[in-house]
Amino acid sequence: MKKYGRIYKLMVISMLILFTCISAGLEAQVQTLWALGDGEKVFREDLDHFAKRGNYIWDGNTIRLKGLYNEVLAFQLIVETGSQGVDNIEIAVTNPLHSSSGKAIGGSTLKYGPAGTIELFSQHYLLVREDRYTRPAWFYGSPAAAPKKMTGWIPDALIPADARPGLGGFPVDVGPDRNQGFWVDLHLPRDQGGFPAGLYEGSVQVYASGELISSIPLEVTLLPGYLPDENNTTIWLSTSNISSYYPGLTQEQADRMLKFEGRRHRIDVAGGFAANRSRFSDEMMSDYKGWLDGSAYTPENGYRGPGEGTGENLFIIGMYGSNVLGNTREDMQQQSDLWVNWFAKNVPDKTYFWYITDEPPAERFPWVIERAGWVKNNPGPGRNLPVFTTRGYGGELLGSIDIWSSGTNVVLENLPAARKNGGDYTFYNGYRPRYGSVILEAAAVDFRVNSWILYKYDISHHFIWHGTHWRHNHQGPKGHLHQNVFTNPLTFTNFGQYSYGNGDGILFYPGRMPWYPDEDRGIDRLIPSIRLKNIRRGQQDAAIMWMAEQKVGKNRVIETINKVVPRALSEVEREEPVPWSEQGDDYDRVRENLYYLILR
Repeated sequence: MKKYGRIYKLMVISMLILFTCISAGLEAQVQTLWALGDGEKVFREDLDHFAKRGNYIWDGNTIRLKGLYNEVLAFQLIVETGSQGVDNIEIAVTNPLHSSSGKAIGGSTLKYGPAGTIELFSQHYLLVREDRYTRPAWFYGSPAAAPKKMTGWIPDALIPADARPGLGGFPVDVGPDRNQGFWVDLHLPRDQGGFPAGLYEGSVQVYASGELISSIPLEVTLLPGYLPDENNTTIWLSTSNISSYYPGLTQEQADRMLKFEGRRHRIDVAGGFAANRSRFSDEMMSDYKGWLDGSAYTPENGYRGPGEGTGENLFIIGMYGSNVLGNTREDMQQQSDLWVNWFAKNVPDKTYFWYITDEPPAERFPWVIERAGWVKNNPGPGRNLPVFTTRGYGGELLGSIDIWSSGTNVVLENLPAARKNGGDYTFYNGYRPRYGSVILEAAAVDFRVNSWILYKYDISHHFIWHGTHWRHNHQGPKGHLHQNVFTNPLTFTNFGQYSYGNGDGILFYPGRMPWYPDEDRGIDRLIPSIRLKNIRRGQQDAAIMWMAEQKVGKNRVIETINKVVPRALSEVEREEPVPWSEQGDDYDRVRENLYYLILR
């Protein structure tokens, strides 16, 4: 018996030694673990990123975040591998996070809830080659205004943890000598009574092949203030019909998914639906009304998260110039009466307009002037229907267009004239150095800074032309094809030498891919992007600016944000370098100053 006892002990010791060696090997192949905020893109091969040595949320040991009730915080964890790589990497956040009072925040990693939730993603990378980076055209004005790093493996799509393993779902295999980014969203509680302000502590755990290889302390300070559900700056987005990508969903379910995911990121997904492309129908608008009055964004209707109970800020009649008013004076006047009467009766506080045509060239001006004149000379209420187009203010269309939207510049001196009779002047897409660009190669903060610019200059809204551009554009040579957006970064092409852009039109990625089954992530949900998350961060920042303004006045807030956004729009020449900061930490430090103004 003693003999077998000794053998058993030797076996146990041998297993422990083997386990220790395996664990040591796994740890050795993970060269570095480090964290940073949501305002940077860490390229896959960038093993000497400046933020690695320390940044706003990371001191080399602990991740520290702070935010208001109802605010969504985010951070990145970067796993850097050695020469052999590491298989089966995944992360977890201790759930829930505990405070000294005994209360805790946290919840399911997949559901939104009133107590706050944690969501986990792996970062998916797209390769931009030296011969295929986005050239100056619609996206930036000159080489001086270009993003600082435009080629390499760029992170964008954020694959949920429950997607298919091997395609971004956990666990993730990481090759040798590279970064693998993980993204964490932390939704702070909405319930101020149930969760006291103060410090909540937990950890971020890193596993390899099921074995814990690191536990990083996480501290979250919940501040005693509530971030409003309402957006103080409006970013609106057009999308396509995505139901063909999700064979298991109805059209209504696919539309709802777009609306909900946009609202969770503080965007109005306000263009591209049947109501935007159809003649007036009272039944159709009654069905749509919930998106405008907020009743569709409630827990009773299946929605939880930022913006509960709040409606979209605007509605588009005739998206991209869809023929919704007809072709004769009589028809157009009758239709405009119906639209104006419906809004006056149902949602009188909402902005709505007729998108008469898109980017009209000079030869189309007579048509625009004639059709707009038919509406404006309407003897009925339809004469009050605002007319919108994507063109800079002024010229021959003065008197025909009410709401102007520029793709390259808003001339600030023209704002008073544009608004004199109830009109407006806004911007769309992105154009460095005057405001942030939409391309994949742009800095992460390009989408964040646009909300700061909206707030600073009192611009009413920013229009992004597309968020689900998963088919090739009709102007290009592949207009009839579905794109493989997970492998090819080139999402907009034309026949011209420079007429293309990487990532243009993509804020969401498809959770299903019936045309490329090997890229099907296996989830009936939209997959977010780093660009989308930075829109949310900017929209939250603008709401925080508004809160600070109520305490100290707008001049004091402008003085504070000028530290990172000193100039924009027509204050900047197109040949200049970008005048606003391109580092997320700078924006986070200003946000902390704004917290101080709110809570002091």
